[in-house]
Amino acid sequence: MSEHSSWIDQIPSLDALRVFQVAASQRSFSAAARQLHVTQGAVSHRIRGLEDALQTPLFLRTGRRVELTEAGRSLQRAVDQAFASLELGLSELRAGKAKAPLMVSCSPSFAIRWLVPHLPLLHAAAPDLDVRISASDRLEQPGQHNIDVCIRYGPGGTKDVDELRLSVELVTPVCSPQLLVGGPPLVTPDDLAHQVLLHDDMLRGHPGRVGWERWLREAGASQVDPTRGVRFSHAHMAVEAALAGQGVALARGILVARDVSEGRLLTPFACSVESGLAYWVLTATGGRVRPQVALFRQWLLDAVRLFPTR
Repeated sequence: MSEHSSWIDQIPSLDALRVFQVAASQRSFSAAARQLHVTQGAVSHRIRGLEDALQTPLFLRTGRRVELTEAGRSLQRAVDQAFASLELGLSELRAGKAKAPLMVSCSPSFAIRWLVPHLPLLHAAAPDLDVRISASDRLEQPGQHNIDVCIRYGPGGTKDVDELRLSVELVTPVCSPQLLVGGPPLVTPDDLAHQVLLHDDMLRGHPGRVGWERWLREAGASQVDPTRGVRFSHAHMAVEAALAGQGVALARGILVARDVSEGRLLTPFACSVESGLAYWVLTATGGRVRPQVALFRQWLLDAVRLFPTR
């Protein structure tokens, strides 16, 4: 037997991985059994066999529900992406031609500050995926107007769609390194009294939103007027002003994580305030998810983890 054959023989069967995928998604062996039209005992048997083959527990049994272990979460990400890629390849093979493009609707701020800069990573991960991006503040619904995926900023809880939060939203001040060269220092939050505050007014007034007033209060600053400064209609405009050295922006972590990681922006203070808002991935509910949609959704989650917001 060749070394290659020996390696292939160690891969669990697709059937076992499919059972694991459904059980991991449902967090319930009984719900997985109903979806797969098998008995709960059959699901448990498959999971035990998979855990024995991998020599590691994948689930923590807690009454009627089960929770994934760290190894289980890692395997879930790999299996979701593998099945999405496999389904995409098989569907295109059956069709004999490329499928319809994947239509993505998102806000201008997310498109400009996150999605467009990450497109090279998407092309590298899925070179055959034909993605079309529509940036608009209009609240499109997936499944309508040929839209497959919507990425929206808000509190969540959108009805009649499948909804997935991209990350916990942390809000913190950011500024260009050039702003501090020869200018007033930023040592404590009260030092912001000597800087231009940059605001974005998206969802202004929403109780979950973190604006300057709330951030300054939680940071313990009492010498700064939270109402002064320059106001912008969109978050990406405030971030661009900060990059240009025009002041200090209160930024959503996901929109500036890459700039902070690569040194274009600084976070002068350790205080980050968790928002009641976040970016959510919306897809049509019910029925079979297009392989392209599943592949793109999984790529989004993986790409967000490359530049943590904490």
